[in-house]
Amino acid sequence: MKSYAKTKAGIFSLTLLSMAALGITPSLGLIMADFPGAGASTVQMLASVPNLTAIAAAVVVSQIANRTSKKALSLVGAALVAVGGLLPYLIPGGLAFMLVCSAILGLGVGLITNLTQLLFTEFLPPEERQTAMAQNTAFVNIGAMLMTTVGGQLATGGWRNNYLVYLIAIAVFLAALALIPHDAPAAAQAQGSVQKSHGKMAKASYVVLALGILFQIAYNSFPNNIAMHLSAAGLGDSATAGLVSSVSLLGGLIAGLVLGKILPYFQKQSFAVAFALIGGSLLGLALIQNLACIYVLSFIAGASLSVFFSQAPFVLSVINKPQMIAQAIAFYSIGGSLGGFLSPVVLNLVSGGVAQTTFLVAGILALLVCTILAVTRFQEHALSASGAAEATTMDSSEIA
Repeated sequence: MKSYAKTKAGIFSLTLLSMAALGITPSLGLIMADFPGAGASTVQMLASVPNLTAIAAAVVVSQIANRTSKKALSLVGAALVAVGGLLPYLIPGGLAFMLVCSAILGLGVGLITNLTQLLFTEFLPPEERQTAMAQNTAFVNIGAMLMTTVGGQLATGGWRNNYLVYLIAIAVFLAALALIPHDAPAAAQAQGSVQKSHGKMAKASYVVLALGILFQIAYNSFPNNIAMHLSAAGLGDSATAGLVSSVSLLGGLIAGLVLGKILPYFQKQSFAVAFALIGGSLLGLALIQNLACIYVLSFIAGASLSVFFSQAPFVLSVINKPQMIAQAIAFYSIGGSLGGFLSPVVLNLVSGGVAQTTFLVAGILALLVCTILAVTRFQEHALSASGAAEATTMDSSEIA
């Protein structure tokens, strides 16, 4: 049996940079103190601007991934993260320069987050791919924890030192270069396939897009409101909120590591399970005023992210024709970014900006979507219609 361990290790290394924008967040308060005239919103753009440029990167990937080496594009992504992350340390400049660097970093992150899914599709068969995509979410959380923890420690010597955390991108570049196989698509043939299949994504792809937007609207209510919720309930300060957020990342990490073992029990209803987990945890946050329970609920919220993030790209990779997978995943990625952006706008409009009410509204929304998915059996029907049901019927031993 062919081993894919080396290939998976290379792709997992790229995934460590998926949350690279978080690397500078431990120093936002210090940066704000050094640029008092800029305002909090402008400084916070150091972490939010990458989300916007990542959308541009997703569009680029959808257009050229079938005509260009995916490995080469992923290496460009890692290089952009290194350049955008290290330039503010190497060239002391003002906030405007740092924002430009954040935009460059976001382009790299956008390339990586889209291409990792395509690399799995390129090099792994479906029975290996589903497990790898599940495990991949663990590395998303490992990367986030690594970036924030190491970045925070470096910042003790001054906020500019925080940018040294992006040296990790150089190590990732070298690992990906050594471990990921070369892919060399025939440009003319690939281009012809794309032109013939333009606009021919599987219809279920648009439902997955909608689910991605709705999941991000619900999920992002957690990181956006947890600090305010704890403060309003008298359950802790910013340090407590940071710990609760870390527990959420831990939930995502552990879920990613064990997901391959438990997927056989709900693989055709994994979307419904993800919405059930986030909906239940958000309702619990709204109704239960107990810090110990909040830690448990935050763990469950993080686990829901791993379930959804692993299964959405997998489903898209098996319900679409090979030449349309890049476009479908990029389409989904853009939708997820829009959902994250829309989350505070939509939920605050309904809840009036009250954290507890926001959790309640988001929880009800998620559970409503879960119910619709369970009743309609959308995921099962989508996989069966594409002929993917056979490819995803695996024994526990095969998913290890």
